[in-house]
Amino acid sequence: MSRIPKILLLGLAASLFSMPLWGANHRISKAVDALGRDVSGDRQAVTIGKPAGHPLVVQITDARGRPVAGARVVFVPVGEGTAQLEPDTAASDLKGNAISRIIPHKQLETIYVQAHLAANPKKAVTFSFNSYQNHWWLISLLGAVGGLVLFMFGIRFCSRGLQKAAGTKLKQMLWSLTDNRFKGLGVGILVTAIVQSSTATTVMLVSLTNAGLVSLSQVLGVILGADIGTTITVQLIAFKLSDYCLALVVAGFLAMMIAGKRPWRYYPQIVFGFGLIFFGMKLTADSLLPLKSMPWFLALFAGMGSLPLLGVLIGVMFTLLVRSSAVTIGIMLTLAFQDLIALPAAMPIIIGANIGTCGAALMAAWGGNQESIKVAWGHTIFKVLAGIAALIFIAPFIALVQRFGGDAARQIANAHTIFNVLASLLFLPWLKPFGKFLNQMIPMVSPEQKTFAPKYLDDRALETPSLAIGQVSQELLRMADLVRDMLVRSCEVLEKNDICLRNQLVADDDKVDLLEEAITPFVVKITQEDLSGDQSSRGVELLYIVNDIENIGDVISKNIMGHAAKKIEQHLAFSEGGLDEIRSLYRETLATLDLAIGALASGDLELARNAHNRKDQVLALKKELYKKHLGRLQAGFKESRETSTMHLDLLSDFERINFHASQIGAALLGRAK
Repeated sequence: MSRIPKILLLGLAASLFSMPLWGANHRISKAVDALGRDVSGDRQAVTIGKPAGHPLVVQITDARGRPVAGARVVFVPVGEGTAQLEPDTAASDLKGNAISRIIPHKQLETIYVQAHLAANPKKAVTFSFNSYQNHWWLISLLGAVGGLVLFMFGIRFCSRGLQKAAGTKLKQMLWSLTDNRFKGLGVGILVTAIVQSSTATTVMLVSLTNAGLVSLSQVLGVILGADIGTTITVQLIAFKLSDYCLALVVAGFLAMMIAGKRPWRYYPQIVFGFGLIFFGMKLTADSLLPLKSMPWFLALFAGMGSLPLLGVLIGVMFTLLVRSSAVTIGIMLTLAFQDLIALPAAMPIIIGANIGTCGAALMAAWGGNQESIKVAWGHTIFKVLAGIAALIFIAPFIALVQRFGGDAARQIANAHTIFNVLASLLFLPWLKPFGKFLNQMIPMVSPEQKTFAPKYLDDRALETPSLAIGQVSQELLRMADLVRDMLVRSCEVLEKNDICLRNQLVADDDKVDLLEEAITPFVVKITQEDLSGDQSSRGVELLYIVNDIENIGDVISKNIMGHAAKKIEQHLAFSEGGLDEIRSLYRETLATLDLAIGALASGDLELARNAHNRKDQVLALKKELYKKHLGRLQAGFKESRETSTMHLDLLSDFERINFHASQIGAALLGRAK
């Protein structure tokens, strides 16, 4: 009996001495599931004062990798008062797992927790957490949306500054187009780099195509260039300038305050806009930081590369929502700055964003004329075919982009650029046959089917004042040509007593009134935009001109055609001398109107000056013809007595038309003063 206690004592002593050795053979690691995925709860977002949503799990194994039960693990926060662990000591279960849960006490960028074996503190693993205030998800959402709004406003503000700095050079570049497809491509790149919107470029192209100034194949070439031009913004955004964004905002704002009305005042707007772009991206990136602590979010984007069609759909839908592929790609860059997305996951979204940018043009062309529909569909077909090709060859395309190096953000920007460059080079040789295909797919409407309406005015152009002013000028020329035709035919009605032609002229004045009712409010909308001094003067000038043209139409339809109806109904006739005098004043009036229209079309101030100077000349001629008519009355000509009042009224009417035509020249000269 006496030997038993000795044996027990020896065994107990041996076990006590062997405990450190036993712990030394154990290993501690973060828990993983059967597929090797981390289920330890590491890197999660936690709310101050609340237990973490996922427990901390460590796994204890022996030297052979088998789970060890009963091993004690201590959980310790790094830093006094940063967090509480419940429990702070736990024993491993039959699977070798020891579990605790963190309750953060402070809002820190990162809280660290160490888990180590009680028997061997040197064997440890470290967990990291991001702690946030209550309702942090709402704060993050508002921050992300607010940053996105600033980002979009910055793009818009910068675009406005670039457009105003460029002035009328935008239209001049487009009007310089020839059949050279490569030149069209270059013009598209330059114009879209300035306006920061392929949609705005498309509006310009539709206007020029409707005017017959460029062919559809030329337009398609510029569209390809516009697609490349939109990538320049993304390339600039990919430079991580968030540390300097507020400096750009402050510098741009102060420069705008100093600039006042100076000619260089638009350049500070560009700087201010770029500052807002980068500040918006920084705000969004900081707000998305908690997502780095959410495994489900990381897994979502990690799996996007294996579900490319879903990524394309997301890119299309979001771009349709924000109406800008640059915004969609900008968000991808923001995620990349936070290491939340890589190129393989972003590539399908990039493809979708490029396809989605066509949606705005398609919706805007809905119900429009054939040319706008052709341009919109041509752009869409280009993008869809390029997107399909990119999806088919997505793996080698990603490998090609990655060969250029750079971080994830730069790779995304490069992918966007390379996609559009390759698509443009692929379709450039086929522009003419593709234009023929579009003409066959969307046939022209016959003149009988057309309803008279403004042809060039497009509210989308209001964001680009120089373009909108150009559209008004084209519509004014259309209105002026209609009035000129009415003037020519009015003399024919007086000579031939053609009642049908007379009624047609009266109906044509309704068209003139319709154009005036469309042009005037459109010009008012332009003047409500932020315009340069020259653009403001041009807007006032256009209001004067449209009023003068409309007055000419009224004089013809209401006055001259009123006299013509009376002459026809009462079977009256002018004397030969009287009719010659009317013809003489008509020809002088037509000459003045031709000078005014020529000046309006060409901007030639010499023509405008000549038109303006004819006001007194024709007025003097009218007075001279008055005297001749009085001479015939004194001589007793019967026709002169019967048509005396009508004759004098017609002379006054033609002189009145001449006055309004000369005022068009005066308005054009006013811009040069």
